Formats: sequence, C-alpha cells, structure tokens
Amino acid sequence: MTVIRSTTCLSLFAALMFWGASAPVGASDGHHPASDGNPGATNTNVLEVITRHPPLADAEAHYEFVLSDTELPAGWTTINLRNQSSSTHFGLLLRMPEETSDVTAEEFIQNVYVPFQQEWDPYFVGEIDVEEFIANLMDALHGGDYASTHSSGPGMTAGGITSSTTVYLEPGTYFIECYILDDDGVFHTSHGMFKRFVVVDEESESSEPEADYQVSISSTDGLMLESENIQPGPATFKVTFEDNMLYGHNLGHDVHLIRLDGGTTVQEVNDWMDYLDVGEDGYYADRGAMVSASGQRGPQTFLGGTQSLFPHAETGQDFPLTAYFHADLTPGDYALVAEVPNPMQPDPENPDISMLVEFSVTPHAGLTGAWYDPATAGEGWNFVATPDGLFGYFYGYGNDGNPLWLMTEEVIADVSAGEPVTFNLLHGNGGDFSAPIIPDNLQHWGEVTFTFDDCDEATAEVSGEDGSTTHALERVAATAGLADCGL
Repeated sequence: MTVIRSTTCLSLFAALMFWGASAPVGASDGHHPASDGNPGATNTNVLEVITRHPPLADAEAHYEFVLSDTELPAGWTTINLRNQSSSTHFGLLLRMPEETSDVTAEEFIQNVYVPFQQEWDPYFVGEIDVEEFIANLMDALHGGDYASTHSSGPGMTAGGITSSTTVYLEPGTYFIECYILDDDGVFHTSHGMFKRFVVVDEESESSEPEADYQVSISSTDGLMLESENIQPGPATFKVTFEDNMLYGHNLGHDVHLIRLDGGTTVQEVNDWMDYLDVGEDGYYADRGAMVSASGQRGPQTFLGGTQSLFPHAETGQDFPLTAYFHADLTPGDYALVAEVPNPMQPDPENPDISMLVEFSVTPHAGLTGAWYDPATAGEGWNFVATPDGLFGYFYGYGNDGNPLWLMTEEVIADVSAGEPVTFNLLHGNGGDFSAPIIPDNLQHWGEVTFTFDDCDEATAEVSGEDGSTTHALERVAATAGLADCGL
C-alpha cells in the first residue's frame, strides 16, 4: 500500500513518533498480544484515566488527564477512559525505548509539542501550505531523541462516555496523550493532555479477555468486522493488527467505534478523520477535521476503540498484535473507522479496500423470517427485526373467505423468551396494484399477543374484527447470516 502524501511528511513521524519502519510490517511468529483469547479471563490490572476541563481541572492547564496510578505491573492491562468533558478525547499510549526511558513529560512537551504547535499555527490559519509547515517543523524539532512506539490505548470517546481498552503492556516508560484539536487549532496535548506512567518488570495476574466479536485491520485488506448478528448489550471486540504503516498524515491505522447519532453520516465521519485536512491547493481546508470543543463537538457518538499498535522491537514483538475494546451496545447504526486519510478508500491504487465499516445492532435479528401454524397451513406470519425492534405481518383469510393482510402498528424492542408482548394490528381497505392504500388510511383491526418460547417456536393469540384464534407457530424459514435470535 502506498503512502498518500509526500515522503517528507512520512519521515517526520517516522523519526519522531515511531520505533519502526514506515512500510507495512507483518510477520508470522507474533508475541503475547497475538494469542487467541482466554475464556473466563479476568482483568485485575486496571488504569483509570479521567479527562476533564475547567472548572474541575486547573484553569491554566485547560485540559488534563488524571491517572489513578503512575506505576503498573506488566501484562494485560485494562485502561478505562472516563470523559468528564463535552469534547471527544482519546488516550494514545507512547512507549519510550530504554535509552530515553528517563524522559519527563515536561521535557517531551518542551522539545516536541511546543515547537509542533508553534509551526502548526500558521498552517492552521492558512498562512502557509502543508509542505512549508513540514519543512519548518523538521527544522524546529530536536532530532530523534523522542522516538516512541504507539502502543494502543483507548480510542475516541465522546463527552460523558466511559470507554475501555485492554492491551498487553511490556515493561517500560509510557506517555498517554490526546492530540485532538480545539476550535482554535490548539492540540489537546498542548493544553495539558499528556501524562507519564511506568510499567514495571513484574507480571500481573490479569488474563487476556474473551472476545464476542472479531475485527482485523491491515494495510492490504483494510478494516474487516468478521462477525454477524451483533446484539445489544456489553460486548468485547478483539482487534488483530495484521500489520501497520505510516499513512499520509504520518500515523498508523487504528480502530474507533462510533454510534451514528443525531444525524451523523459516515461521510462526515470519513471527512473528520485526518487532522492535517489538506485541501487541493495544499493549504489547510478548514473543514473541522479532528476538531472537538464545546461549540464544535465533531461526529457523535464515539464509544472508544483501540489506538494504533506497533511492535516493540527491543522486546522481540512482531505482528500480528492484538488489542481489545469493550462497549455497551444499544440498538442503532454504528461504524468502525480508522483514523487515516479518507478511510472509505485510503489507497487510490487499491479501491477495493476500506477502513470504514458500517453495521447495525438489531435486537433479536434471528427472529426475522417466515413462521406458520401447521394446523392452518396456507397462512402465517412474517417477522422483521430492525435496530428499533420487532414488527410483523399476517397473511391469511378473513371470515368472508377473502385474503386478509394485517400488520403490527408498533415496533417493539423489549422481547424476551416466555414473556408475552402485545401489538395492535392494522388493516387496509381499498386501493389497487397501481394505487395502494396510503398508511394514514390504515385502520385498527384488533391485537395480537406473541410469546416466543425460543428461536423456533412461538404462540400468537389473535383477536379482532373476525373473532379470536390462537396459532402455535413454528419457524418455516430463517434469514441467512442471522444464526442467533438473542432470546
């Protein structure tokens, strides 16, 4: 996969941020984080991270991380990011090599982020183009003394949300940062969202989590959700990094989960994911990319994920690498997206790959299909599960012998095994093939109470204009790919 922007951009972060190569890297042997998961695993090694603004935070810092610990044992570590602000934040972990493990947060900020912000400001306001910004920045930075390895961490997390990420942490010195922009073009890192902690050479008793859903990401195949029939409730996603590389914005790929709320579209998410936001003329395009502040929150609602993950060369790590993130899913539409330029199609030379995947969380999706009562063959029910809930329709005959079609008025999400759930039934009179009856003219016919015993059997108690009857329903046909009804 080729790098989309100039090699000048690429060399900047290769020297500054990463301890590894810029080309895609992938190998077969792996290390601890590439194992297959441990059923029943527990996470006792936890780092709590609070993100907050004034008045809770120091007004001079403006933004800050508050860490529950500054020293942790090595091993599988769960990082909970509790966003107590209104803006979107994340927690990217940077692991320092052994020779610079004594670097302080203050030294890192003064030698990296202060000059970065100073050179960024004229680019952000449109005074210089991206090439001049990169050239000025390379002159201002202090060589490769602050190279580090991106080591996962909590993904983008909207205001008021708590996200959770689990990753295997090797011993060493780490920094956690958030480089999202405010609406003045100031990186949250420059506002104070940068903290240091140490992972000591002492293995914790925490185990690798057990995954509910599988995700893989690579520069050659893109981002893939290798799971179907995702149901509401607590969920753990296993993310396998088959490789990683530096893209046109000088960062590697990662995975973020967003619930598409408030009219947010995947195109808006796509356009927001590149902080450089370079226009066709090479100048900052000012489209609000990677900006999140009280008056400009950005796409909603980010629920976490995993930041970019590269091997630690000095510890013998290699690809594939694994991280986990945990989310409480509610019915609705979602996307998994990587923070790369144009994630819908990140590589112009390989248009078939994408790093933005949409999916829906649909309760009881496996109930979708055709059902009937063998005693009344020739009529039956069809159920359709949607992200908002379940609805159904009946096809059969009325007392007059004419065809009778009924549909449920409600869409109901709260369906449980053995618990009756009641719908009103609607019926339409009139209309023909070319001019069907409009929905406003549907009339109340009666009601039906369904009781689902399991995914294959149910009872329908029907009462209405044609009398009352009970159907002992059996599934006739299921829908491919929906193996579990979730009851």
